[in-house]
Amino acid sequence: MYMKSPIAVLLESTCVDIEDSLENVLERHRLDEDDDRSIFNHHWDYWLFSEADQFDDPEIKVRYPGISGEFLKNASYVKNLPLNYSTTGVVTYDGIWIDLQDFGWRMMSEPSSKNGRAKRLWGAALRGILEEYNNDICVNVVVHC
Repeated sequence: MYMKSPIAVLLESTCVDIEDSLENVLERHRLDEDDDRSIFNHHWDYWLFSEADQFDDPEIKVRYPGISGEFLKNASYVKNLPLNYSTTGVVTYDGIWIDLQDFGWRMMSEPSSKNGRAKRLWGAALRGILEEYNNDICVNVVVHC
């Protein structure tokens, strides 16, 4: 089953070319239909910028004045994210992809108490991840997986 999922891609706060950094982080998880590991792990076959939950982070605008408006709307320092920020997955610059499914969420089981539990566990894990990467950059994208 394929679906589109909003995810946060975390980039190092020291990255110089933010657009290139985003592509490099995501590229590690591109679907390779000839590789079983790719098929059975987290992967995407295309991605796009999110049209929901867009940001307006003045620090990003100052630090990266040459990037596109669409990119700017989807990028924020983690420390500047809204307190109620939520997403279904996170891909970190050190190669980790973690998402709601890792906590037991199954779309085919919706609604269910197991999915409710998965959401709660994911919410707590997401808060911990965002705290750990508090000084880094978050870019919202939607992946088709």
